Amino acid sequence: MRPIRFFVIATLLLPGGALFAASKEQMEMQRDIAQLQSQVQQLQSTFDKQMATIQTLVSQALDSAKQANTNVSVLSAGVTTTLERELSRSLTPVAGLAAKVDNTNNDAADLRNQVTDLNTSMNKVLQTLADMNNMIKVLSAPPAPPPAATGPPPVSQNSAEAMFNNATRDQNGGNLDLAIQEWADFIKFHPDDPNCASAQYNIGEIHYTQAKLDLAVQDFDAVIERYPDNKLTPDAYFMKAMALKKDGKAVPAKTTFRALITKFPKSSKAEEAREMLSSMGGAAPAPAAKKKAH
Repeated sequence: MRPIRFFVIATLLLPGGALFAASKEQMEMQRDIAQLQSQVQQLQSTFDKQMATIQTLVSQALDSAKQANTNVSVLSAGVTTTLERELSRSLTPVAGLAAKVDNTNNDAADLRNQVTDLNTSMNKVLQTLADMNNMIKVLSAPPAPPPAATGPPPVSQNSAEAMFNNATRDQNGGNLDLAIQEWADFIKFHPDDPNCASAQYNIGEIHYTQAKLDLAVQDFDAVIERYPDNKLTPDAYFMKAMALKKDGKAVPAKTTFRALITKFPKSSKAEEAREMLSSMGGAAPAPAAKKKAH
């Protein structure tokens, strides 16, 4: 800018002849220079305005950023407060539920302890009842006769009848173990009583009912051996065979059925024995041949 101004001033200071002697090119150059200066001034003014506008926009942007930052901080604080409040509200029922669960566990433990105590008490009651039942059995059993140097004293018929009736009552009432003991005592203390065969047979029936088959076979054998001519002997043969059959001993069962048919062919049990042999695939013995009269 300074050379241009210097040139213009120098040109103006020249004498008039020299001024008028300036060429046409110089005048055009001055005009162009003036136009250029005007454009430069316009550009400078436009630049200054744009810079002012940019500075204003930057300032506004900074203000907006500060405001946004402030809003974000406020929003963050609000969100944090809201979350803490809602979290506190949510945890309160959970804490109450945890307390209820603890109380429930305590109640369950107390209930288990009470059930345990109740079971203990029930076991004691059951044991007491069992002891009382045993005492009743002991008290209800007839006393044994006192020993004597010359042998057992005679026992009255009423005592034998009472023992027989007691044993019958207990067997019919389902007190089978007690009935077995009573039948055995009856045979022991009244060995000559005509009802001893019935007592021994009843012991065999009880063992058969209890599925004590070996004992039942022994009991019915005792009837057969001790009372061979008693009216219950055919029944003892039959029940012995049935006990053997039920115990899976088919061969001795068939042998016992055949012995019954041979020794008591006209008895009702003989007919039943023939039917059992037929069902087991065994043949009944042939009837004894009648002797010819001379």
